[in-house]
Amino acid sequence: MKIKIYLSYHDRHQLLESDILTPIQTGCATAEELYEKMLRDNTGENISAENDKYCELTAQYWAWKNYEAEGNPEYVGFMHYRRHFMFDDWERNPEGVWLPGGHIYFVPCITPAYRNHLADEQILQRIEGQDCIVLKPYDVQNLGRQTVREQYTCLAGQQGEWFDMLLEAVRRLYPDYAAAADKLEQGSVQYLCNMFIMRRKLFFEYSEFCFRLLAEVDKQVDSTRLRPAAKRFLGYLGEFCLSLYLFHAQQKGTIKILELNGSYLLSDEKIEPTPGKFLLYRFLSKITFGRRRRYYKARKKQIDQLLRLEKLSGHA
Repeated sequence: MKIKIYLSYHDRHQLLESDILTPIQTGCATAEELYEKMLRDNTGENISAENDKYCELTAQYWAWKNYEAEGNPEYVGFMHYRRHFMFDDWERNPEGVWLPGGHIYFVPCITPAYRNHLADEQILQRIEGQDCIVLKPYDVQNLGRQTVREQYTCLAGQQGEWFDMLLEAVRRLYPDYAAAADKLEQGSVQYLCNMFIMRRKLFFEYSEFCFRLLAEVDKQVDSTRLRPAAKRFLGYLGEFCLSLYLFHAQQKGTIKILELNGSYLLSDEKIEPTPGKFLLYRFLSKITFGRRRRYYKARKKQIDQLLRLEKLSGHA
């Protein structure tokens, strides 16, 4: 069984790679630096130059349009350099979640034990007999929001009318998705992070669906004057495309979907989370200025977070 899971990288970070895990740099068309030992999203047919709008979805588009060049795998999936599936469904103390009431857990850093959660053997065991793997859905009421639309408007620079444009497009172009659109519009549950693994046929079907809808919204929004955070609107809306697709598939009941826990890496560097290091960086942040002060303050905050997680349940 041939499986490709692409991990999107936009900056230089520690690589996770194996026969299945495949790093890909996104936004290469406008990147200041191109990294070695990973694929690039600006070869073949691509939308790399629009990464500021599509975010990690430029990797999905590249894989869709250059599928045969990648060996035509039976399954294809996507993760992020710091957000991963826990293929053994590992979980941490509930206090260690990224979002309250969710199933994505903070992890201090990459360790040998952490890599075991992402081992090829684990992946092969979990994907056997499945059509699609996604993260467990999230209920935004845990954030105090009543609906998914309300939560979207709380994201940096995002506007409710863009969400409405997406739903209008799906109802117009895919009338059989009306119930899924109603569920997303009126409900509080969604699938996060643009993360999934799908059989080849489903991946092609979903990518056609997703990028057709996003192109419809893109035509209606003048993004030339948007600030960088607002300009990421298509990347955010891509999560709703995934939710719509899965809601519709669940309604039809024709595919097997496995929902897993996920992780959120606080750092991909090797850091010593000790009280001594915390005190050192706190001291240095008080006697330095400018860039050095910002660096030491960030390290102090990071080690404080790691120490708190160590108290909860230790390293992954």
